[in-house]
Amino acid sequence: MARGWLLGVVFTMGCATTPAVSPTFVYAPPAGARYVRTVKVVSEASLVGRPYRQRVEQEFVWNVGFAREGELTLVTQQLQRLAVRVNGLDVIDGERVPGSNVSVDLLVSREPRVVEVRGAERAAEVLSGMAAPGVDRASAPRLGTQQVKEIAMARFEMVVRDVVGHPTAPGSTWTVPGADPTVKRKSMTVDRVEPCGAARCTRVTAQYDVDPQAAARQALREAAEFLAANGVNPADAQVLEASLDYRDELLLEPNTLVDHGATFS
Repeated sequence: MARGWLLGVVFTMGCATTPAVSPTFVYAPPAGARYVRTVKVVSEASLVGRPYRQRVEQEFVWNVGFAREGELTLVTQQLQRLAVRVNGLDVIDGERVPGSNVSVDLLVSREPRVVEVRGAERAAEVLSGMAAPGVDRASAPRLGTQQVKEIAMARFEMVVRDVVGHPTAPGSTWTVPGADPTVKRKSMTVDRVEPCGAARCTRVTAQYDVDPQAAARQALREAAEFLAANGVNPADAQVLEASLDYRDELLLEPNTLVDHGATFS
């Protein structure tokens, strides 16, 4: 099961202020705000009793900015760097392809809800053609349009969707429906308020109640390609044991939902 962590560094123009914390989380990122987000995803698979192991490490560095299109918020996410390592080997390692302008952008309504994802198809095409020197492009992992969309929307879904409209006071807790089929229940808790640069941020943690049977089924689905590549028919494979332990931690400006740091483990 792949989980990742995100780290955002925010740059804004203007005088330093410390706004009061609003009673509920509000999605209102200021137009013109920009920051750099680094997304790292690590997944590992192995076969019990066989010398097969695969560890995939992915790192995406995005330049993120906010603008307005009428009543909608345009979140631009331009790829600055992509790196992929498989079992310690650099498969993709380089800055954004010059002139490719790889950008996957979100158009967000006032609710807030993502109403459009732009550039995913072009980004998937460019990223799938990248390979480190000496690596055959055919052996490099290919990213599909849907996978690129999911990567681009991960922060919005994990941060904004499950937090907006809920109380910001420390000790506040609520449950949200799990989009992941392995999750029976997801609980969010506001731990504390703390400074983050010139702003005041809230630290929110999430705990998950996982369905072990669903976890086993998902483990088989995700391992199918890995098994086939190592000469094992996925239909003949059996999960001996599967467990998932999720914990998320977010550091957010409650008045805007700009994130100053997040881990998903």
